[in-house]
Amino acid sequence: MVVVYAILLLPVVIVVLTSLTVNQAPTIPSDGVSLEWYVSLFQNSQMISAITTSTIVGICAALLAGTMGTITAFGFVRSEIPYKESLATVMLLPLMISPVIVGLALLRFGSQVGIPTGYVQIILGHAVLTFPFVFLIVRARLLTFDDRLEAASRTLGANSLETVCNVTLPILAPSIVAGMVIAFVFSFGEFTATQFLVSPETTTVPVIIYTQIQTGLSPEISALATVLVALALVAGALGDRIQ
Repeated sequence: MVVVYAILLLPVVIVVLTSLTVNQAPTIPSDGVSLEWYVSLFQNSQMISAITTSTIVGICAALLAGTMGTITAFGFVRSEIPYKESLATVMLLPLMISPVIVGLALLRFGSQVGIPTGYVQIILGHAVLTFPFVFLIVRARLLTFDDRLEAASRTLGANSLETVCNVTLPILAPSIVAGMVIAFVFSFGEFTATQFLVSPETTTVPVIIYTQIQTGLSPEISALATVLVALALVAGALGDRIQ
């Protein structure tokens, strides 16, 4: 286990260390530690624009995936749908199909039906990719839901809508929010499909990192990667605490 975790985490630790170097190249600091590359990062308008775009896309995609995933999970658990298990497998296709294929399919589909490029295509694409996370988490919670709570609510005079709003959704809320947090983190770091959907005005963080390293590595990229690692850790801890 130690060896496995070392292989997984050592490259991340090296990236964090290289963001603290005083040199112009991303090297492990040996002549002192500096935060100048973080200052440079937050003074770079292109980087700030990419972070803003990724944040907007991640929040919108998480909200859309959360809504779709919750409604779909309700339909699968509470309704008698023919071939329910087979259809549930189909819902997980975005996880099983290569993001390259998903990105190309969304690009082609968007051009055919006239979906605007930029934010709209990226948000829809990320919502499709992250929808299975919310669907799986909420569906699992619904399968273990105590139906007697809803029956008690209706016995006390609440109608179906009041029962859902005051009993069902509050109990499901931690699972829904946890799924949305996972969707946000996945969206923020998604590159493979996103590269087909971005425009010059809506470049996301992973795409700009890939573009930057084509011309040479910079400690500024390490600083940006460190910010992403910190964001993922915070979001993961938040999702775990909510769950």
